[in-house]
Amino acid sequence: MDKKRSTVLLISPPFDEEEIVGETKSMKKVMNLIPPLGLCYIASCLEKKGYRGKVRIIDCQTGVSFEKLQSIFEKEKADVVGITCTTPSFESALQTGKKIKEYMPKAAIIIGGPHATALPEYTMGFGLFDYAVIGEGEETIVELMNYIDGSNTHQKLSEIKGIVYKDKNGKIVKTPLRPFIKDLNAIPLPARHLLPPPSEYHPTPASYRKLPQIHIMTSRGCPSQCTFCDRAVFGTRYRERSVKNIMKEIDETIKKYGVKDVKFFDDTFTINRKRLFEICKEMKKRNLKWCCLTKVNLVDYEMLRMMKKSGCYQVLFGIESGDDRILKLLKKGTTVEQNERAIRLAKKAGLNVRCDFIVGTPGQTMESMQKTVDFAVKMNPDFAHFNKFTPYPGTEMYKALESQGYKFDFSKTHSQLDHSMVMYLPPGINKEEYSKFLDEAFKRFYLRPRYILRQIMQIRTLQDLKRLTDGFFAIFKL
Repeated sequence: MDKKRSTVLLISPPFDEEEIVGETKSMKKVMNLIPPLGLCYIASCLEKKGYRGKVRIIDCQTGVSFEKLQSIFEKEKADVVGITCTTPSFESALQTGKKIKEYMPKAAIIIGGPHATALPEYTMGFGLFDYAVIGEGEETIVELMNYIDGSNTHQKLSEIKGIVYKDKNGKIVKTPLRPFIKDLNAIPLPARHLLPPPSEYHPTPASYRKLPQIHIMTSRGCPSQCTFCDRAVFGTRYRERSVKNIMKEIDETIKKYGVKDVKFFDDTFTINRKRLFEICKEMKKRNLKWCCLTKVNLVDYEMLRMMKKSGCYQVLFGIESGDDRILKLLKKGTTVEQNERAIRLAKKAGLNVRCDFIVGTPGQTMESMQKTVDFAVKMNPDFAHFNKFTPYPGTEMYKALESQGYKFDFSKTHSQLDHSMVMYLPPGINKEEYSKFLDEAFKRFYLRPRYILRQIMQIRTLQDLKRLTDGFFAIFKL
């Protein structure tokens, strides 16, 4: 049976740190380098279906340049190569595709991820990929590999849901979308054994306490309607894993990798109160540090206090703006008052608070952006991140801007960390003042004597000192 199975190479494309940070060089110290969990799920599904020993992951984030990747292609020949791709990494995915065509011309190339899902025809139009997988890929990749290997002679390529390909006439064909996976417990645990050890990764200093840290997804689907967020891969219907299934994964990482810190990467980790309390109970037994992301209207004091008692040290809120008018335009479904309440409750519960903001969206002015920074300073969370707005494909904002005549070229690297690189500016704001605003927002928040003193008082370990030192110099040198 194994002889019929193709060898599969799964790649997270290379990225150049210098290119990613651009002119904002100091931001290298706070880059968030985390494992490609999506590829790990794809690999585990393939291993379960007969490809054990046939699948390899190359995570180029861990120091694999295009030159090293080329060397790998010269030495190893894979039958199928899968590439994961976000919008910021699309240019790198294109370059990777070109290298594969050059050094492994017989290999079938599959691309997947958020960018391919949002712009499948555009992605396939470059002529570098044989197939694009749209949306959740775990079931689709198994069916597609069975087709490529001839294992399922009863299913035509056109009958595989959730793919895009070119027919024999060169016409791009998009099959019907695949329904979202209902039972997340049925998906095998991610194949972390195919990755470099956790020590090769470094999460941003703002969101860890101990290393090694792992990232876990315990649910999929976000019911929120935010206009700046693309929900095409996991959809809007909330689906969750059982507590037993989640703890099985955590226990495996403790045993294999000595994990000390867990980041729950769900969009809305606290949406199911009953399940959350069960998770807290289990996490307390394991004496682990952990943090999570959620929305301000999905927390209360009792919940936050329980999280704190079970080892949670930080909650990350997507605040987005300090202006109610902008929150309505973003369809955030929350208010400034709710934002204030959640931050105060989290602090009262003894939790570290991180707030993410987004500046430069359509409808914003210098005044509204300033309100956001004023709000951050007033509420004084432990960490604040002022995200540069990028109109990501698949989002409501992207579609609206395109309909207004805006054109965006995602075939060139676009860095979120480089404040001098701007894809969209609200009317009335020029590039220079916008870039300067971003730099000054970080400086105003982080270089306050009151803030610096508080952070110094919270240092307990050498790891704390390193985290805070890296973060300080990243902001100081802006």
